[in-house]
Amino acid sequence: MTLRPGTEYEVVWENLDSAPHNFTIKDADGNNVVSTETMSNQGETRSLTFTASEEMAQYICTVHPSTMVGDIRIESRTTQAAQQAAYDWQEATWDSYWYSLYNMNTSIAVSGVGVLFPDNEEQQQMFEERIAGFLQNSDVEKPPIKNPNLNVTPFTEGDPHFTQKPVAPFSADVDRIDASTMAWDRSEMSGVVSPASVAWTHLKGVTWAKNFESHFDILPPDMAPKFRTQMLATVAQIAIRATLIDGGPENDGALTKGEDSLELVSGFDPKRGEVVDETARPTQHAAMLWFLSDMTSLANGGWYGYVNPEPLIPAKKLQQLTDGMAKATMEAFPPEKIVEMGSTRDLGVMLGGVGWYGTHAGSEQLRSRAAEYANALASAVEGKLADNGKLQDGSKNQAATQGVVGQGLLWASQISNVNHEEMTRPILTYLLEDLWDDEAGTFADGTGDGTYAITVRDAGDITGGVNAADAVLGIEDAQAKYANFYNQTFNRGRLQRAERPASRSEDAEYTLPLPQNAGGEYGQAAVYNTEVTYDTDADEWSVSNDRFTTAQALYTANQDIWISQWGGDFFEGRGVPGTNDSPPGEEETTTK
Repeated sequence: MTLRPGTEYEVVWENLDSAPHNFTIKDADGNNVVSTETMSNQGETRSLTFTASEEMAQYICTVHPSTMVGDIRIESRTTQAAQQAAYDWQEATWDSYWYSLYNMNTSIAVSGVGVLFPDNEEQQQMFEERIAGFLQNSDVEKPPIKNPNLNVTPFTEGDPHFTQKPVAPFSADVDRIDASTMAWDRSEMSGVVSPASVAWTHLKGVTWAKNFESHFDILPPDMAPKFRTQMLATVAQIAIRATLIDGGPENDGALTKGEDSLELVSGFDPKRGEVVDETARPTQHAAMLWFLSDMTSLANGGWYGYVNPEPLIPAKKLQQLTDGMAKATMEAFPPEKIVEMGSTRDLGVMLGGVGWYGTHAGSEQLRSRAAEYANALASAVEGKLADNGKLQDGSKNQAATQGVVGQGLLWASQISNVNHEEMTRPILTYLLEDLWDDEAGTFADGTGDGTYAITVRDAGDITGGVNAADAVLGIEDAQAKYANFYNQTFNRGRLQRAERPASRSEDAEYTLPLPQNAGGEYGQAAVYNTEVTYDTDADEWSVSNDRFTTAQALYTANQDIWISQWGGDFFEGRGVPGTNDSPPGEEETTTK
């Protein structure tokens, strides 16, 4: 048996006769490292989950130690390094593509973590009518997911363990997901909706709607890309109506501070119809501005998923909402307030959102105002920038701060009269050179305490920075370092919990389990953990927070698709504002 240090394994041990047996791992000195309970009856099983370490030497049945024994080989770091080198940019960006899809699909249509559609008789009638329209225009006879849990306004967090045996295409005899068997435990969900949980989730849906339309001609029919495109665009529009227009307790937006205001609260309990966090926060506004800007791109560009069936929100109304959100955001959050309420890192998220808005503003006056605001944000960044490129007063994870601020500056630089490439280069160079830990194959968090704590938001910020360094600045080695970072952090480190058959390979260096084998009684969804930790001395990874945090996970899922293989070679944009606004082909489309 050959094990990789730092990798988590699950072994199921079955008693095939009537004698008692167990499964025990020992170290070189004969001490027990980990063990199952004894199985006394034929057919009895025990599951043992453990993280491999270099001290492991043998596995035995301690009841029969002379006859039931085997050696354990632990791969050396040299062997790991050789295998790690074989995992390249193409493999990493394909993994990022699939993990992005799994996190989006699970959140929007399967998990049930949020306010679901339909949830009343009127919505049920609307649902049935629109599904009929989807199918008529989709070249398929049935939806790709059975009994979907369509998530309109996602809750902020949940536990992704399944509560029953999942029915999904993990084997040849099942052709589609039955979402009713893969929903998560509602008692373990926060029950609270935030602007960021909604915005990053449906921005992901909008980006994928564009992705699917760009590949109608090559995607397999069983993926039902035309159906999915319409569904994703429609659910996003329902989310906007619920949160910004008429879904609140007083026929106002559930997340707005009043009928005439687009300033956002940060937490709303839809079951009680009450605001639970009334503070307006820059990161919540930045997420919503980013989402609305891309939704405006979808509407004004006449993308298939928006116009077919007929839109729920006219393109003109979407533009008004986007402009209103931009004005509310710029008025509420001068740069110094953003840092005061959070950190320098949050300037980067706001710069990215403003970059998307500034390329989709409804008037030249508003575009000019966005440019002024972006330049003011950049000046605040400059005030936190040391000569070596390190940013001061950032988050605990320094690599995340460097990454998101670097990306934000380059995204905002797509607006006319905004250009901060010269300032950005040392910021991203500091990320890729000073914070790169070559032995670990990941980015140091900058704390210098021997462990790197990496949240899923941190991973998204780093991914965004590397994407910008490669796509815009062409910094050498960005691709190679991203591949190592992804393989170590997402695969070996288990930031991603599981893989589905479309991407899973037994030949991969760090193979993730199928969902049904990913832990717990019935397994868990193929989504991101909230945090993983790397011990530099032991060369071991561990999952330090196994909750699913919606805004963070779907934020990173967006960064994943922008850097992914399809986001690079086969799909326009790489997430850069203004580069993915027109659907493929030259057909004339009309929005209403």
